[in-house]
Amino acid sequence: MQPVATAWLVFTIPLVVVHAAWLWSSLVGAIDWCVPYWSGCTSISKAARSSDALFLFRSAMTLNAGLLILFWLHVAAFLRLNRLAGHSCYWIIGLGVTGALFLVVYANFLGYSGEVYRFMRHYGVTVYFGFTVLAQMLLLRQWRQLPGHTGKCQVKAIHGLCWWMLLLGLASSGCNLLLPDPLKDMWENIIEWHFALSMNIYFALVALLWQSLGYRQQPLQEST
Repeated sequence: MQPVATAWLVFTIPLVVVHAAWLWSSLVGAIDWCVPYWSGCTSISKAARSSDALFLFRSAMTLNAGLLILFWLHVAAFLRLNRLAGHSCYWIIGLGVTGALFLVVYANFLGYSGEVYRFMRHYGVTVYFGFTVLAQMLLLRQWRQLPGHTGKCQVKAIHGLCWWMLLLGLASSGCNLLLPDPLKDMWENIIEWHFALSMNIYFALVALLWQSLGYRQQPLQEST
């Protein structure tokens, strides 16, 4: 699969499936009807596990994890092609791939009860979000070293998005420390929805960047 198509898929699949799960659970009355981006009435996990949308969520997130691994391999190839692959490249790919693997853990333990399952879900989603965003932010430095002016608009947008995600992360920590439980839960849910959306938008911006640069995976040449 070509890099641009892979980047568009890892943007589109979570965007569609997460909102479909929220809509599904809302329509069947499994969760309160609301817009979580500003009401904070539900988390992404609760929206997915509260109805049969869970099965759609599990299968789609497992597929997306495989595509994420492919995406990070395309990133490694792109960095080598542009002579930007150094020691940081190993960290970027390692963090990205590890985050994708923990997405599988999170998705497949979602919906089960018990302390062990809760533990696996918690660390699965924490590592997925944390490692993926760390990889995205480390990759920003490499994007900024691209020669020429092509793609500079997308790189600036990625830079702004990374600052926005950093602010959301700081806001989440502030909520945990300063707010009482009812308000803390509400604001954590609001931040979670915006953070997940921002993380997905990153992949769309990479797709646009690769499109502008004409980046394609070259087919292997048959030996003659």
